[in-house]
Amino acid sequence: MASHTATAPKTMADCAKIIEQNQIHTVECIFTDTWGMPRGKRLPVEQFLSGAGFAISAVAFSWNFRSDVEATPWFERDMGAPDMKAIPDLQSFRIAGWEEGMATVMCDMVDGHTGEAITMDGRGMLKKTIAEFDKLGYGINLATELEFHLFNEDWTPISEQAYCYSMDRADELENVIGGIRHALERSGIEVEASNVEYGPSQIEINLKYDDALTMVDKTILFRHIVRRVARKNNLHATFMAKPINGGAGSGMHVHLSLTDKAGKNLFAAKDSDHVVHSDLMRKFLTGVLAHNLELQIIAQPTQNDYKRIVDYSFSPTQVCWGLDNRLVGVRCITDAGPGTRMEVRWAAADSNPYLVAQGYLQAGLDGIRNDYELIPQTIGDAHLDESLVRFATTMRDSLENFSKSSWNVECFGEDFVENFTIMQQNEMAAFAAWVTDWETQRYRDVI
Repeated sequence: MASHTATAPKTMADCAKIIEQNQIHTVECIFTDTWGMPRGKRLPVEQFLSGAGFAISAVAFSWNFRSDVEATPWFERDMGAPDMKAIPDLQSFRIAGWEEGMATVMCDMVDGHTGEAITMDGRGMLKKTIAEFDKLGYGINLATELEFHLFNEDWTPISEQAYCYSMDRADELENVIGGIRHALERSGIEVEASNVEYGPSQIEINLKYDDALTMVDKTILFRHIVRRVARKNNLHATFMAKPINGGAGSGMHVHLSLTDKAGKNLFAAKDSDHVVHSDLMRKFLTGVLAHNLELQIIAQPTQNDYKRIVDYSFSPTQVCWGLDNRLVGVRCITDAGPGTRMEVRWAAADSNPYLVAQGYLQAGLDGIRNDYELIPQTIGDAHLDESLVRFATTMRDSLENFSKSSWNVECFGEDFVENFTIMQQNEMAAFAAWVTDWETQRYRDVI
């Protein structure tokens, strides 16, 4: 099964063998739009094996979540909605374990006329960043840890109660949770564990780490598979950050470490008496902390995400770091040998994992190059420390931090920063114009 870089196909002939051995009739070709949503086409195997790829409108990188087309510099209405071309990345080809007779592949997006990489494509950005680390002699191990909520067919929560870590509740939900695990495993995505989480109707499934690009590809497929298997069980799954008033928020924690070319974990080095023993890990950490306010709207891209930023909710609210402390923004797991790593805990589960990884890795790279001063370690209750910088609690402030950052232009490119800023302004305007349920319930019958 084409599941890991060590066994991934390199040519169409390799893919053809996997297709024949597994009686594949359809290949699901995926790219990810700016919001992190999987888009693409399903190709019959004959068309896929022809190597022609497929064309699709480039407007997909500037529309909103609902595919409503709004004017941006990326897509002006007089441009005629030109094509871009999807080029399957064959090393990502794998069996689609959620449906018989199907395989799946991630695609790189290029201009339909020039063949140049699409500047809005987060996967393309990430590949370039990984190449930068490679030139410096570093590999990247990465894992994402996501939570999600399950709802009934009528979008009522499957439970009003929290059963965190309950084995009885896990047994009750094994049809759907077990179905997700099995679909992941059949797709070559190794599962470490699953559990009922902190909030009502909330679930977490942990995946084993991999190289950075493969892991982020798996994260897209993970969200795709969760929603697919939930539907098969007459349920809905959502990665919305705060889908229930008063409930727990869903995050995407990013675990990462750097290795040498032989795969040795360089964050595990003992270079000093500092609690972060590795000089490389410490420098990387300084960059992540230095740029986190600039990256907030990448990690928290929806209006709903700002409902999740609440003290004592296990969703970090400040720029801070610590050791084995789940109240901090970056949790450093040191003295763990090959498992030594940092866990960046700010991102919401609905964020685009390619863009999140791009931001954190470029921030870490900046820290390696500039070795910023490391702020003091947070010990104990981070929320009581008034010296710590707090995250923006509104999208407007978060977007201002993003759009005014010259470093973000270096990180994501001028096209992306300009267009993403306008896309988020459009999102804020749509939210501001909408009459909410809270308003009608609060005012309608008494005014």
